[in-house]
Amino acid sequence: MRRILIYSRNELPAKALADELAALNIAEETVETADFADAAQKMKDGGFSALIFDEPTAEQRASVAAAHDGVPVFYLSSVPLDVEEAVVYQKPFRLPVILSALISAAAQFEQSDKASVDIGFWRFNFTGRVLSFKDKEIKLTEKEAALLNYLFRQGKAVDKDTLLREIWGYGDGISTHTLETHIYRLRQKLEETGISFSAGSGDGYRLLY
Repeated sequence: MRRILIYSRNELPAKALADELAALNIAEETVETADFADAAQKMKDGGFSALIFDEPTAEQRASVAAAHDGVPVFYLSSVPLDVEEAVVYQKPFRLPVILSALISAAAQFEQSDKASVDIGFWRFNFTGRVLSFKDKEIKLTEKEAALLNYLFRQGKAVDKDTLLREIWGYGDGISTHTLETHIYRLRQKLEETGISFSAGSGDGYRLLY
C-alpha cells in the first residue's frame, strides 16, 4: 500500500496534488496536513513511501532531515534550496516531472531494506504487507498491516478510540467491533511468530514481541 504525506500551509495546492496522485493511481492513500507538528508526528509513525513538504522553513527542513529515516523527501519551494535530504522542485514546475520522480523514488524505497523493520525475529514490510522469516511469509490485509505498523511505531499501549480514528477514520465514541475483529484475525496469523498484543484494562493495545 503506497501512502504519501503532503504538508502545505496552503490547502488548495495540497488538495490539487493529492487529487492528482489519486486520479493517476500513484498512491492508494495521501495524507494531507497544514500543521507541521502533525506532519512530524505522522512522519514518526511511519508507513509512507514518500514525503512532500511545500515551502518548508529552515527549522522544518532541519526537523525533516533528522527524522525522515530514509523515506524519499520532496521540497516544493519558491526559492532555491541547497539541501541533502530532499529533492527540490522550484516553483513554477511542471507537474508531470515531479510525478515521474515521485513514482520512481517511492518504488525504489519500497523495494529497499529501509522500507522494512524487524519485529522480533520477523521482517515486516509495510508497503508489501508481508511478514517474513527465512523462507516463511505471512501476508496481511491492508488494515492488518496498518494496525501492526501503527502499534510498532508507537511502542506503547494505544487506546481503542485512537486506533479507530487513526486507522479507520472513525470519530471518537463510535460503537463497533471492527478493531476487536481485526486483532483476533491478526493474532491468529501471528500465532507462531512470537508477536502478540496485550490488552490491559483501559490501557488499549500494545504490541509484544
